[in-house]
Amino acid sequence: MIESLTVFELSERCAQETARFLRRESYAERFCLELWRRAVQQRDNGAWAAVYRQYEGLVRRWLGAPPEEEDEDVAEAFARFWHAVDADKFAHFSSLAGALQYLKMCAQTVRLQRARTAGRRPGSDSLDAAERDVADPDDGIDAAGAHLDAAALWGRVREVLRDERERNVIYLSYAIGLTPRDICARYSAQFPDVSEVYRVKGQALGRLRRSVKFKTAVR
Repeated sequence: MIESLTVFELSERCAQETARFLRRESYAERFCLELWRRAVQQRDNGAWAAVYRQYEGLVRRWLGAPPEEEDEDVAEAFARFWHAVDADKFAHFSSLAGALQYLKMCAQTVRLQRARTAGRRPGSDSLDAAERDVADPDDGIDAAGAHLDAAALWGRVREVLRDERERNVIYLSYAIGLTPRDICARYSAQFPDVSEVYRVKGQALGRLRRSVKFKTAVR
């Protein structure tokens, strides 16, 4: 049974199947999913290290960063995935493609933030690219996503929400997958306590639900 395989055995099989996946050939994803499951749901450090080694090359390519920035940015992308995806959220990943899609979104977010920090204009694989790859989870944003592609959806969110804090809360909640507590911890200058995150988030969702433009777009 697959549960009896060691992390080393799983990583060997996962490497083979990932290579087939990237070549768009038929592949068996159960080995990779089991490796991811142990890393994320069981918080198995050995499995997580194997996942990191297996996919760091892909993350480097998605980042498109200069060599001197790559190691730090690769680590940041994986850290975002680690902090954003808990056991319950991982249960919704039913395929290798889904896990890699989320990891790609994390890498693109790191790339965008690095570009902003450096004062550069981000390239085409920026926020819009990340938004295209994100599956929106719940609350009204999910309902909208069923009728509207993600790029258009997030464009509509930006159009309706003029307040920067409202836009940030919605993006951090649904694109990045942060909890209100995570948002408060990481962005304390904007959100001094968790109750403020909940307040702004509720206000933003209410504005989206009431917006004629938003409702028209997602019908």
